[in-house]
Amino acid sequence: MRLMTLFCISLPLFFSAAFTPVHASFFGDQSHVSADLFVVENSTESGLLVSVHITMEPGWHVYWKNPGEAGMPVEIQWKLPEGFRVSPLEFPAPERFDSGGVTGYGYRDEVVLFSRIVPDTNPEDLSVSSVYFPLEAELSWLSCKEVCVPGSATLTLKGEKASPGQLDLAAGFRDRLPVAIETGGEAFGVDSIALGEKDQRRYIEIIFSGRSAGSLKDFFPLFPEKGLELSAITTKGRSVIIPLSGEEVPETIRGVAVTGMGAYVFDADTAAIPEKNGVSSAFGSLPLMLVFAFFGGILLNIMPCVLPVLGLKVFSLIGTDPSEHGRNTGRFLSLVFASGVLFSFWVLAGFVWGLQEMGASVGWGFQFQSPAFVLFIAAVVFGFSLNLFGLFEFATPVVSGEIDKVASHHDALGAFVSGVLATTLATPCTAPFLGTALGFAFAQPSWVVFLFFTVVAVGMAFPYVTLAWNPSWLRFLPKPGHWMYVFKQLMGFVLVGVVIWLASILNTQAGGSGILRLFVLLLAVAFILWILGNLAGHGAPFKRQLLMWVAGLALLGAAYVFLIPEAKTAGRDDVLSGVTEEFSGSVDKNGVFWQDFSPALLDSLMQEKKTVFLEFTADWCLTCKVLEASVLSNQSVGDVLRQPDVAAVRADWTTRDDAITSMLQRFGRSGVPLFVIIPKGDLEKAKVLPEIVTVEMLLSGLKEARS
Repeated sequence: MRLMTLFCISLPLFFSAAFTPVHASFFGDQSHVSADLFVVENSTESGLLVSVHITMEPGWHVYWKNPGEAGMPVEIQWKLPEGFRVSPLEFPAPERFDSGGVTGYGYRDEVVLFSRIVPDTNPEDLSVSSVYFPLEAELSWLSCKEVCVPGSATLTLKGEKASPGQLDLAAGFRDRLPVAIETGGEAFGVDSIALGEKDQRRYIEIIFSGRSAGSLKDFFPLFPEKGLELSAITTKGRSVIIPLSGEEVPETIRGVAVTGMGAYVFDADTAAIPEKNGVSSAFGSLPLMLVFAFFGGILLNIMPCVLPVLGLKVFSLIGTDPSEHGRNTGRFLSLVFASGVLFSFWVLAGFVWGLQEMGASVGWGFQFQSPAFVLFIAAVVFGFSLNLFGLFEFATPVVSGEIDKVASHHDALGAFVSGVLATTLATPCTAPFLGTALGFAFAQPSWVVFLFFTVVAVGMAFPYVTLAWNPSWLRFLPKPGHWMYVFKQLMGFVLVGVVIWLASILNTQAGGSGILRLFVLLLAVAFILWILGNLAGHGAPFKRQLLMWVAGLALLGAAYVFLIPEAKTAGRDDVLSGVTEEFSGSVDKNGVFWQDFSPALLDSLMQEKKTVFLEFTADWCLTCKVLEASVLSNQSVGDVLRQPDVAAVRADWTTRDDAITSMLQRFGRSGVPLFVIIPKGDLEKAKVLPEIVTVEMLLSGLKEARS
């Protein structure tokens, strides 16, 4: 099939080359392409910038300057007055075409190419204004659909100014013209290049850096391309993988890297690139990022997301038996708790890996963007609160041995569930160190993601395992007594509060219907657990316990599946009415108008040269809400954000939004909260603030950006 496709494309190329003078009349008007010329700029300093506008019929495409494995690029030949020359055609970033195993690069629907006419010499009496209009140019192309048809046209360029519509069209395609990678690579640069081998196939991996690298979409090689397997080029995170067709490594690699923020020309010498061993070329920074991940995991324990269960974990460490046996039990349960944390992080890593393999962009806390998950975790937290109220008890089946006595009596299952619950409530928000580490990890291979999640889990469980194995460090806590029973029940009310918080998230995602479904599910959870507590509690025969728990969980599972809500498709309920039709938003208590993030809004604010304060937040992120209440609600902050040269923009990540995910990755982060200050519309100079921000820190950053 691949050879047949190459033959079908090559045949018209042969006739095009062999019978150039007559091919246009032979094919007549069957090229399915039309073209015209118009002037974009005419100045003495930069010459005459001409747009070549090419329009294709639906389904047809023409080719980029590197057409790929087959095809012919668009070409133009000018007839110019003496004393002028023309620069090579400038091509916007293309798209990829795959047909029959053959990879091509080009454009569909329409494209604007650019050509600049300048004086050949620079005498005083010669200027662009002396160009004699009209000018003629011969344009040739190859257009393809199921078949390929060469075509050409003689175009005439007149000197009058282009229409506003033509200028807008040209401006859009000029934004897609690749630019050189800047020195230092703050916006986009090259981190490293390495040569690797997998499954007996050699490849070159290029790791890009800079704020635009997180939204890397594709890579298009430029000439020479000998030795590259074009059909197998892939991008993942910040890296591009270029398989080699043989053992020989090309001397140079040139190409265009396309990101969500622009296109960049890449050019590198491959003579001295190092070998790699399946490890990311950015491996040099991996140890530091792992240290960040470990301390970030520790700090997750003091984030507002985890505070509702913090007391429960301390409670489990105190225990009720001060003897050596009791201390051994505490140590054992701390390891069970840690295994619950580790298991949960591994499950999350598996989901991240699976979604990334399917091409989805995900970030930290992505699961809370799903109404189905919020409904599930609300039911779990509610069930755990009923356990604390004494409605039922976790109990492991009686087997034999000392470990079983410990596990059965002191509730190993409860310790494991505590670890799972703590992890689940920790994931909506990022802690200091953790945001930077996870932003790095999400752009790496899958095994690095698993490694990072493991280190974060170890960091999160570390304080409790350490305290359990050193109980003397808990001397500041009261001795065990009746207060522990009361404290346990109070923690049950705290978890009910967590359920209310989760219900508010579900209301945003699925509306009143979602809340009603949640209440029905909570009623089912309470009723079934009440039955289990009475019929399958301590002292019940093992077979009855097993049968009752299996039946009860099956019924709850069926109820959950039946009650899963659908996400709302309409806009947010709190959008301010009466604002501009193009961009919506809401006003806070300080009178600050928060505009809802969109790429179009950001582009508009950049053109207006406004200083933008960009907040990434989500309803399921308690840290975000704490920062909004303690920092963004401050009157001094509100006074600055109301200034006419400042725009406050809120990127709400409560539900999945690929544009917001892309922007988070652009700033090297994978989760919320995140504050970014963009000074006077210059996105390349954007300042990313730490995860924990003070009023003084924010005011200082805004003052610096406006000055």
